[in-house]
Amino acid sequence: MKPVYALKDQGDMTRKIMLDMAYLAEHNKIRFYKYLYEDGLYFLYFGDKKDPGRIEKYFLTRDKIKKEDESYMFFELPSGFIIQ
Repeated sequence: MKPVYALKDQGDMTRKIMLDMAYLAEHNKIRFYKYLYEDGLYFLYFGDKKDPGRIEKYFLTRDKIKKEDESYMFFELPSGFIIQ
C-alpha cells in the first residue's frame, strides 16, 4: 500500500503529513489528529474521469468534517474518489 500524505504549501516549500493508512484502507475515511490539523491542508487526487491525467487538490476544510472526538477529526471521501 502506497502512503498518502496531506500536503501544506508554505511559501516555496510543501510540507507532508502522513495519513493513517490502516484506517483509510478499512473505512474509506480519513482519520486526522486534531493537533496536526491546520487550514490549507490538501491532498492530490484524480478528479476528472474523462481526463485521467488531470490531478486536482482536495482541501480538508472544516465543513468537510463528518465526525469528531476528543483526539481525531474524520473526513469522508467522495464516491469514486481515487487518491493520487
